[in-house]
Amino acid sequence: MKKVIVLLLSLTPFFSWSQEKPIIISGQVFVDSIPLNDVHIINKALEVGTITDDNGFFEIPVKKGDILIISHVSLNVKEHTITKENITTKKLKFSLDNKSYMLSEVVIGKTKGIFHIDKDIMPHNAPIVNAKTLNLPYANSKLPKKENLVSLKSGAAVNLNGLINALNGTTKREKKLKKLKLEDQNLLGIRTHFTDGFFTRQLKIKEGCINQFLNYSVASGIIQLYKKEKHLELTTVLLETSKTFTQKQNKQDEVVLID
Repeated sequence: MKKVIVLLLSLTPFFSWSQEKPIIISGQVFVDSIPLNDVHIINKALEVGTITDDNGFFEIPVKKGDILIISHVSLNVKEHTITKENITTKKLKFSLDNKSYMLSEVVIGKTKGIFHIDKDIMPHNAPIVNAKTLNLPYANSKLPKKENLVSLKSGAAVNLNGLINALNGTTKREKKLKKLKLEDQNLLGIRTHFTDGFFTRQLKIKEGCINQFLNYSVASGIIQLYKKEKHLELTTVLLETSKTFTQKQNKQDEVVLID
């Protein structure tokens, strides 16, 4: 009996660790003591990421032991493992180093425009070469008049095809289809950014219901947050919306079972 109790006590930290929920911590990134914006911070474990603002600040959900990847186009990549102290203080501070490049010798000459004539190659009084001087058959041709354009007294020109399409609703339908296409592209971008693992493991959304969940979340403004690259706020909205979506799905499943 004593051995069983000791075994259960030894397994308690493991279960508490596996059930640990992520918390949001803040941080700041510097280069040469100067706050740096547009730095990407990615949590490999939770498969989420964010970008620093103009003052180098960021916020990101983490758990103890998670590995953060801090990267910038012109700086060396850095990795950081979340410690117990980080969880307690909820503060992070990173300093990135500049990349070093070895360049070969470069000789800069005088800038020349595309119409510059090199006197060593061609004299300044060289003959003019164009369609007319070469007597090409299309040298004196004129562009045909567009018959589907109607000129108004105001001086404006109206395209008859465009006018007819606007009257019969074609233009309106095309705008609606274009809007739906852009919306689908943004939803695909959100799914690609977070990966299916985030939706299935963190939000508890079935893989076959991810697209349905994203369409359900459109009303919460996820597309606007994604287009403005506010990834942390987008993550928070998805976490909150997943709760109501899951409840709705469970109710629908109950109705199906009753039927």
